[in-house]
Amino acid sequence: MNFNWFKVLIYSSGIAAALIIYFLILNALGLGGEIYMSFLNAIITTCGVYLLVRNTFILEGKNFEYMNGFITATAAGFISTLIFTIFMAIYLTEINTELAATMAGQISTISGSGEFEILLFIALSGFATSLVAALVIMPVFKQSWNTKQLRETQKPMNQK
Repeated sequence: MNFNWFKVLIYSSGIAAALIIYFLILNALGLGGEIYMSFLNAIITTCGVYLLVRNTFILEGKNFEYMNGFITATAAGFISTLIFTIFMAIYLTEINTELAATMAGQISTISGSGEFEILLFIALSGFATSLVAALVIMPVFKQSWNTKQLRETQKPMNQK
């Protein structure tokens, strides 16, 4: 398995930067506290993971393995989620504490709503999005075992 951490970190940083820029644009428009606007985070993450897996597929060619692509995609998504969650932790606790109160009103938890619950929500939704994005993207690059060459060498059971 040929796993390139440098490439994963580059794409993870790019995904996290896109997520941060998107959040800052939403916040400048006054939509930063709207939880439903975070759906575009899934699209941003999926696009970034797709570009990474496509790049890996092109560079590795015939040596591309499904598991290598899946681990690459998942690692990039998880790392970008960690970077974005750390940014949100700093932003919500140090820069814009009123936004944390606005977001807390939209997330209902058993223990009440605070910064920790919001950050946990952000991290878990990011991890879930990363995993789903990897599972959705990988079949696009999976090489078929049902090739013409293989079919020609196999004899169907009803033909002798």
